[in-house]
Amino acid sequence: MTTGTIVFFHAHPDDEALISAGTIARAVDAGHRVVLVLATDGGAGFADRQLLAAGETLADRRRSEAQTSAAALGVHRLAFLGFADSGLEPPTEDTWPEGSLCAATVDDAVDRLVSILQEEDAELLLADDVVGGYGHPDHLRVHAVAIAAAGAADIPMVEVTIDREFLSGGMDLAASLGLEIPEGFVPPDLTHWYTPNAQLTHVVDVTGVLDRKRASMAAHATQASSDSADSVRTLAVFLGLPDEIFAIAFATEWFVAHADIPVAFADLFTPLDR
Repeated sequence: MTTGTIVFFHAHPDDEALISAGTIARAVDAGHRVVLVLATDGGAGFADRQLLAAGETLADRRRSEAQTSAAALGVHRLAFLGFADSGLEPPTEDTWPEGSLCAATVDDAVDRLVSILQEEDAELLLADDVVGGYGHPDHLRVHAVAIAAAGAADIPMVEVTIDREFLSGGMDLAASLGLEIPEGFVPPDLTHWYTPNAQLTHVVDVTGVLDRKRASMAAHATQASSDSADSVRTLAVFLGLPDEIFAIAFATEWFVAHADIPVAFADLFTPLDR
């Protein structure tokens, strides 16, 4: 069996848990070398600050949580590009926080990622989709950086995403089963979120590694918490799902490939007939 090195590139700690953890675990099980690269430290996220140890920052904790997640999935190397979390919007007009991913030049981030791709002799790069999932600025920047870095390293880049129609249908299914969907959990109009089904090119069945995907999610405890009693976190909702509903929701991961997937990894991905 031919094996190779595959790099997963996401914006924040916990992004891998939500959309690519199953594929990471399956790639590890198939004998590939798997590298997880996170662009930022996640320090601008929301969390219950009482979870932090004395002197510990949220960025410190989220890096530690990423290490726990990576270990649960079997990742061979976890790397951070060294940028701070940009947050959802600049604190002042057109000015992102110093040291954040969005404050840096694209070229700077590309150089750092290319260095890792070359060190690892990577053959495939997977990263956030063209709309940044739900439009987060760091996710959008990760996509732009990934496209440029893949070009510079001369390897294919595949978008990691979610089937937009599946997501919408999942909300309807949850409501029909009597599961409480917190207000504002997803917008009523998903037109600009993730990827329409018609544009998807591949899926990965992760049924056999759902226990590790769930462990990856559970590793990010701060992202299942909030410092507001009125706020319900997405990850907390997912971790609270009964096993059978969790399996329905997370047994498939979705991708958009703009070039042929290298033969070494072809068995991981099931092409969608169009």
